[in-house]
Amino acid sequence: MQKRYAFCSLCLIPFLTLLLASGFSWTGVNFSVIGSRGGRRLAFLVWGALTGNYFYLHTRELMELSGCRNRTLERLLFGALVCFVTAVGIPYLPRQLPGLSRLHVGICFTSTLLLAVVQVRFLRMLQKKSGGGFGIQWSLLALLGTGVCILLFSIGIISTLLEVYVTVGGCIYLWLLHCKLAGAAAKFV
Repeated sequence: MQKRYAFCSLCLIPFLTLLLASGFSWTGVNFSVIGSRGGRRLAFLVWGALTGNYFYLHTRELMELSGCRNRTLERLLFGALVCFVTAVGIPYLPRQLPGLSRLHVGICFTSTLLLAVVQVRFLRMLQKKSGGGFGIQWSLLALLGTGVCILLFSIGIISTLLEVYVTVGGCIYLWLLHCKLAGAAAKFV
């Protein structure tokens, strides 16, 4: 199981993310625009389905591995998945469909916010259960959050660069947390 998540975390999702972003301005557009242009709709839908399911399944696996299953966290995580997949499925065409485009943006933001809440709350549960030892994970989450703010305020829009940063950073975060939890689980076996 760990090898499959290693491949997804370190290769597949980052590669697909970079591939989707290729050929477009990283600071002038975002994945929603890319997914609506130049025949990239199918690629955007595939990327969205794989990425959303990756974050959902990997986080659930970590909850199982750590013994920190929590109904509220699972509902929030499922909500993040539903929002993300729904948002990816709604076309972003602000000139032709302004109402749907606003809905797309709102649901995308909600999915990201829900996923962030899940990760912070899950890490708090892990730290409480184990009595500490998650300093690197807290630092990575803080780095991700700080980077998001810097990119958002310096560029002024939700850009491809910001989306690549969050997606790849989230993959690395989950993989490092997985390694830590797998190592801790191995000590008890």
